[in-house]
Amino acid sequence: MQIRHEFGIQGAGRATGATVVIDVFRAFSAAAYALAAGAVEIILTREVEEARNAALAFPGAVLMGEVAGVRPNGFALGNSPGEIVANPAAVIDQTVVHRSSAGTQCALAAWQAGAGPLYVASLVVASATATAVTAEPTVTMVSSGESGVGPSEEDEVCAMVIDGLLRGDSSRLATCGHEVASCDRAEFLRKSSFAHPRDVALCADTDAFSFAMRAELKDGLVRVRRVEV
Repeated sequence: MQIRHEFGIQGAGRATGATVVIDVFRAFSAAAYALAAGAVEIILTREVEEARNAALAFPGAVLMGEVAGVRPNGFALGNSPGEIVANPAAVIDQTVVHRSSAGTQCALAAWQAGAGPLYVASLVVASATATAVTAEPTVTMVSSGESGVGPSEEDEVCAMVIDGLLRGDSSRLATCGHEVASCDRAEFLRKSSFAHPRDVALCADTDAFSFAMRAELKDGLVRVRRVEV
């Protein structure tokens, strides 16, 4: 297996073959918690208005996401696993339309580049994601980073954990959650006015779920569903 590492929106645009787009804080942790709570699917969007328009096609659709970390007006949920865990009924049996500043942007850039199969990931689905792509000849790992342009330790940690698992090395699984929970970005989120108090701990809960999250195109929309592995 050949494993390539890319970073940010520009790197996602260079993705080839099976691709894993990572956003630990908080987009693809929130997506995983939403799917675990019973959401039907996550529709990925780039812009707030795009998300609002996409939601019109799905009665009861739930808008989830952020701009500069903050939940936009009219969105039911922020980019927050803590909000979902506090109110799982908000997403049960619903389509969730998701917009974030890094994760959704990078995933859509990778899709536009022709990457596939495409998975979105975070620490909470790390081992399941590795299992999902383990038979692929080439895997591109994309760390979304901060706003898709700046580096982020938590995404790099997750990328290296999945990389290790693909190479048969699971040694970092025991410590990666602590690494993420103690990084600078985690401290920033704890002190922020927009993050839920449980967001950091929930994002750092390694292998909380046993499913991977695969993105596929249907009816012109990139949709993420859980895949049991």
